[in-house]
Amino acid sequence: MSLLNQAPKWANDLERSFNFERAAIDVEKRTVPLSFSSETTEVIRWGDVEILDHSPGAVDLTQLNDIGVLLFNHNVDLPIGGIESAIISDQRRGEAVVRFDEDTDSDKYFQKVRSGSLKAVSCRYSVSVWEYVGDKAISSDGRFTGPCYIARKWKPTEISIVSIPADSSVGVGRSAETDESRSDIEENLRSEINMELETEKNTDTPDNETIRAQAIADERTRSADIMALCRDFNIDPDEHIRSGQSIQAVQTAVLAQLRANNKPSDTTRTEVRAEDREKFTRAAADAILLRGGVTIDKPADGANELRSMRLRDLMIDCVERDGNSKARYLDDAGLIREALTGAGAFASILSNAANKSLSNGYTAAETTFELWTGTGSNPDFKEATEYKLSEAGELVKMTVNGEFKYDEMKDVGTKKSVLTFGRSWGISRQALINDDLGALTKIPAAYAAAAKRGINTLVYSTLGKASTEVFAGPKGNLAGTGSAPSVISIGDGRAAMRKQTNLRGKETLNIAPKYILIPTGLETEVDQLLTSITDPASSNSGVRNPFTGKLIPVCDAELDRYSIKSWYLAAQAGLVDTIEVTYLNGQQTPIIESQVAFDVLGMKWRIYIDYGVTLLDYRGLFKNPGE
Repeated sequence: MSLLNQAPKWANDLERSFNFERAAIDVEKRTVPLSFSSETTEVIRWGDVEILDHSPGAVDLTQLNDIGVLLFNHNVDLPIGGIESAIISDQRRGEAVVRFDEDTDSDKYFQKVRSGSLKAVSCRYSVSVWEYVGDKAISSDGRFTGPCYIARKWKPTEISIVSIPADSSVGVGRSAETDESRSDIEENLRSEINMELETEKNTDTPDNETIRAQAIADERTRSADIMALCRDFNIDPDEHIRSGQSIQAVQTAVLAQLRANNKPSDTTRTEVRAEDREKFTRAAADAILLRGGVTIDKPADGANELRSMRLRDLMIDCVERDGNSKARYLDDAGLIREALTGAGAFASILSNAANKSLSNGYTAAETTFELWTGTGSNPDFKEATEYKLSEAGELVKMTVNGEFKYDEMKDVGTKKSVLTFGRSWGISRQALINDDLGALTKIPAAYAAAAKRGINTLVYSTLGKASTEVFAGPKGNLAGTGSAPSVISIGDGRAAMRKQTNLRGKETLNIAPKYILIPTGLETEVDQLLTSITDPASSNSGVRNPFTGKLIPVCDAELDRYSIKSWYLAAQAGLVDTIEVTYLNGQQTPIIESQVAFDVLGMKWRIYIDYGVTLLDYRGLFKNPGE
């Protein structure tokens, strides 16, 4: 009898283990080729034979190849590398090449693999389609004989270097029960059975071979069950197997150890704890910001309940969540060391709070450059050239012979580049103990605002310091006579912008101004001008003001550095090039990074942003020196 999708009762999150060849390790590339699955028929799970089908289409390797990660002992909080590639070989085996990372923790396990201290690899997988093959029945593809369960559709989800493997039939984890030790056990059983048979004279007893086979089968089942049980609770099964303990005795021993440690190994609980820790981290970070006076539109769940906790209380809570029940009895130095170098919950809380503070500060900064300037992106720090093509030439009358006259377009290039601007700061031991929230709430916001104001300053510096190469009478973008903003002077500027031509001077661009850029001394005057229905300069109240609601005033004190009278007209950003703010790879906000400091007992941050400011073209700008 063969039943499709008849899942066994133990079909949850499963694992298999293999060993790998140390000789194949590439030390320079830090890569290790290994096998993580096969069609072995020796895997016993609670008395049932489990087989993984490796036929074409049976195994889904998408997750391993797309986002595959290398773990240690299936610990999702301890990634030690990545999966370069995963395939199903012609020998019906799952094979992969894994790469170890270079951080301290990852390198520790890589060196243990190189030395041979760690030899086993385990694969965790899930099964979507099972086939149950009854006793002495043949599987649907004719390759396996029952009783067994065959995983027809399954997906490996991660690969781990393990100290104790999950598979009782393969892998170095059988150091708890190697091929040699299994042979020794079976040989001892045969010797004991032969001795019993020599003294047994009852003619009604089963034949000798039947007794031997049954005893060996029972021992294999016992060993497999013990290894499966010990694997689930990260316990070495070697002594339990060699001492001949029953599965019931091992269960009792496991329960006793769990009771003593109060740390049951349960994947579901581990995932719940990880999720709870993430929720707690987000809530605690928002609580710090709320207590520091930062406004948050939607605080994380639980943030209001935690906002009364001081930083020292948060450190104690984090350390206790990581398993140290005596955290509240530690001195200040010990508590800070435990909080910052443990599982990282407290460091994550501080970093999250600083990042949100930075984002709020950058958004709230009072700048005006982004209203009228363009935005660009450079892929690196090399100087790049921005090219502009001229208009196409007019079409000319064809000759009798139908010959075409060649037309060559002109181009002009403007150089642009990006530079890095940054600062660093930290929170000290004293600040943590004194509950000084400034390093988390005020300093990141201040640096973020400073970064944005730095761009603003450079934009108006580029405009205010523009030489006669940019604003000159022959270019048609400079007023012949300086005057205050008025219907007449703005109209003259608009007319000049509309008359601008392309590179060849043949195509009129008809550019209309969108913004009027003014220093602070002209703000009130321009506001009145642009909101008045009639012309303020006319004695006739019936003369309409053509610029009512037509221009957007942009007042910035940075213009006062260069002139308190000069004002400008600017075209709409994106339609005509004027001044461009160029960012590295389009990253328009500062980047903040944190580090647990070694030289001081505390934590450090750094903030940096990569940008440049370039005046690309004069045609979208008009300047009036003012009166």
